[in-house]
Amino acid sequence: MRIPTSRQRASQVDMQTAMTPLIDVVFQLLIFFICASTGHMKELLLTTDFTAGAISATEKEPAEKPLGEVSIRLTRVETETVTFLEGQEFREMDGLDAKLKDLARASTEIPVNLDVAAEVPLGDVIHVYDMCRAVRFQSINFVVSKSQL
Repeated sequence: MRIPTSRQRASQVDMQTAMTPLIDVVFQLLIFFICASTGHMKELLLTTDFTAGAISATEKEPAEKPLGEVSIRLTRVETETVTFLEGQEFREMDGLDAKLKDLARASTEIPVNLDVAAEVPLGDVIHVYDMCRAVRFQSINFVVSKSQL
């Protein structure tokens, strides 16, 4: 006697209907993650290397700066930002720009360190950073003290 095939087909149909919601959920998750991962803005505006990590208490900071390093300090005096480049004070950004161009003519491989006080507006920091990038300095870094860590 032959076994009726209607039961086998019914089990196959049940298996297909059970898989349909699972496949739908997988596709919806796939679409969600694709859409969620493509809308982020890349952080390329202020590129700097943060790979140094934390400084341990036993390490000593070098007392002497290496040759060819440029240090720019930004502070706030009353309502204006004052910039110090190797001890020379600049209250106007034009004078700083001319000095940076002179340094860049010597070599653009000189590392530039920006030491920014907490009260300096971000717009002034970005302006000085952009001036350094405009004269093609290759390494522009931000100075962080141990108290800020």
